[in-house]
Amino acid sequence: MNSFDVVVYAALAIAVALGFRAGLLRSAAAILGYLIAAPIAVWITSLILPQAAAASQVQQSLIFFAMFLVAGIVLGSLLRLAINDLIGAHIGIGDRLGGAALGAIRVGLIAVTLVLIFDQLVPASMQPSYLTGSHLRPLLSRIGQTGIRALPPDVVATFDQLKRARRP
Repeated sequence: MNSFDVVVYAALAIAVALGFRAGLLRSAAAILGYLIAAPIAVWITSLILPQAAAASQVQQSLIFFAMFLVAGIVLGSLLRLAINDLIGAHIGIGDRLGGAALGAIRVGLIAVTLVLIFDQLVPASMQPSYLTGSHLRPLLSRIGQTGIRALPPDVVATFDQLKRARRP
């Protein structure tokens, strides 16, 4: 087991614990808050950046990320408050178990996506050292490849174009 495996397992444990603590409905509300926050962050960033025309790409990205975080936290909190008002503050065991499962699924999807990015887009000579010797990488890679095979052909063609454009 290497550092990548340890980080994935630690993130899994934290996400399961936080999901159990929050419950499925509140966790789903937080995800919905961030989904709604993305276009809001784009809109706010477009309002701010014309005034900061000399902003570099890094500054633009930081402004977008900051707006996304603020909007996501605010909307997620408001949606959680709305759920508390609708169903009460008590979180049942089914809701808690669902939240724990959602937390585990979220970490799994992020880990699969990360491994897929390195498998599909990064040349073998540029692979990060933290993935070398990982016990989870082969499993996550197989899951990701299964997902890619299930995609429509035009999406797979887009991935192939990205690979060709990225490789020297």
